[in-house]
Amino acid sequence: MINSNIGWEISKNEFYSENAFSKIFDAVVHRTIINVMAIYKKHIRQIRHFIVCSMGILLLASSCSILPFGEVLFSNSESVSTQPTGTIFYDDFSSTTSGWDRSETDLGGADYMDGSYHILIDEKNTDYFSTLYRNYSDIGLQVDARRIDGPYDNNFGLICRYQDEKNFYAGMISSDGYFGIFKIENGEYKILGHDTMVFSELISAGDTGNRIKLDCYQDFLFLYVNDSLLDVQQDKTFGSGDVGLIAGSFEVSGVHIMFDNFYLTDITQTMNQEKQQ
Repeated sequence: MINSNIGWEISKNEFYSENAFSKIFDAVVHRTIINVMAIYKKHIRQIRHFIVCSMGILLLASSCSILPFGEVLFSNSESVSTQPTGTIFYDDFSSTTSGWDRSETDLGGADYMDGSYHILIDEKNTDYFSTLYRNYSDIGLQVDARRIDGPYDNNFGLICRYQDEKNFYAGMISSDGYFGIFKIENGEYKILGHDTMVFSELISAGDTGNRIKLDCYQDFLFLYVNDSLLDVQQDKTFGSGDVGLIAGSFEVSGVHIMFDNFYLTDITQTMNQEKQQ
């Protein structure tokens, strides 16, 4: 169903909100939704499409099906990462039935390929994500990720405390060395603690892979890259929710991100051990 009466406007905090100047659409079938949203990166305002797609769901005229990636663009030859303390779930994406979405739309897609998980973005200013359909309050997430193709001006990372398509936290980095802890609330993106994404030399820029870690513990969000702490922010908006992976484009489409070695950890156990030490 399409509703063309919903619009977005710039609110006082310079993010877009509902009921204003430009027509957009909501296309919802079960839990699939497309929305136009806004985000800041490097002092540039971007209007973004926001997509989540699950197996077997129709999205507009496109079907959510196994994504035809064509020829293998990347061979996963990396060894399995060391298991983090308190691991409660591990996925090396060798099985296509481990619970992640396998989908294709006009704007992008997500699927397993060659023992890893891939997200492609075929439209500019678009985020695509996949969740595991689980619920956690305090949880740690870790994944190895790298750019396979497309612009270096991208974003990718981890989701925690996902409520629905318009409400969740995300810890993301970019292939050109920027990071941010995001709160998406009622469809509005906000970078917690900063006006824009922040550059860090700790991030391996270019095509080199990065290990991303997001710990959601009580009211605190910890973002790590390559085992180094990038940022800590405090926020009380979401207390629990689903977990997932996210990738997106800005002014140039064609973003292709590969994920491997996904972990969920009992962060309460980890924090208690650190307190004892």
